[in-house]
Amino acid sequence: MTPIARPAAWLAAAAATCSLVAACGGGTDAPKSESSIAVQKKDAALSAKLPADIRKAGVIKVGTEAQYPPFESLADDNKTIVGLDPDLAAAVGQVLGVKLVYTNMAFDGLLPALDSGRFDLVQAAVTDTKAREKQYDFVDYFMTGQAIVVKKGNPDKIAGVDDLCGRSVAVLKGSTQLKMLEGFNTKECADKSIMVTALPTDKDALLQVQTGRADATFTQDAVGAYNVKNIGGGNQFEIANSEALLPTPVGMVFDKQDSQLRDVLSAAIAEVIKSGAYEQILAKYELDGGAVDAPALNGAVD
Repeated sequence: MTPIARPAAWLAAAAATCSLVAACGGGTDAPKSESSIAVQKKDAALSAKLPADIRKAGVIKVGTEAQYPPFESLADDNKTIVGLDPDLAAAVGQVLGVKLVYTNMAFDGLLPALDSGRFDLVQAAVTDTKAREKQYDFVDYFMTGQAIVVKKGNPDKIAGVDDLCGRSVAVLKGSTQLKMLEGFNTKECADKSIMVTALPTDKDALLQVQTGRADATFTQDAVGAYNVKNIGGGNQFEIANSEALLPTPVGMVFDKQDSQLRDVLSAAIAEVIKSGAYEQILAKYELDGGAVDAPALNGAVD
């Protein structure tokens, strides 16, 4: 594809915009990979239950979208995927004696890629919903609410969903949060609709707020808290709602035909929880509040 020529002034403006949010490519504000997560002992009996092709290859292919810290993002080398999900996947891989290998792509392309067989599973902080469960199986391993992220100082005095009515809100394309906003427009904001802009990454949505093109973004609470703390030294954004909204489970996503792999991964996560490594991983990212006692199959609440 031939690159499109850009005026010099546009390039300068784009560079300035990128510097506001720090590392448009995802480098410097990515979580660090070093930690003291306990190494897991291989469970030979559980490993033997993996599908034969995966046992032979020694690899489970995972689709993700590495622009969503602290769940997954790019390290300083702009290649290595780091975060809660890769740490959990590494521990699961140790239990099973295989490697979970990630491929980074746009969020809204992940489930179609799973449908085509490109991946064995998807792990990208995907919210488990009743609608998604009609087509996919989830192994849920975390609980998160939703956050309204606004400019520091909250100039529009937004406090909850009702305050979004009639305002512009940026959101990740293909996300559950987009569906929630569309739902608000049929109920809470039926008389004064939210003006929703869906964008390829969560960082794109934050840029809309930073540059004044949107009044807020709507994202997972854990992601919102991470961005508020880490972008611009904590001086760019804040979470407008005092309590997390609409708690939902997050899980690994499987094709409904892959129940064998699904059940083995669920059992491996249970072993990681039992060992204490799960607790260590959550503590590393300050996400202890989203811990579950055991993985759940298709635990959607809505």
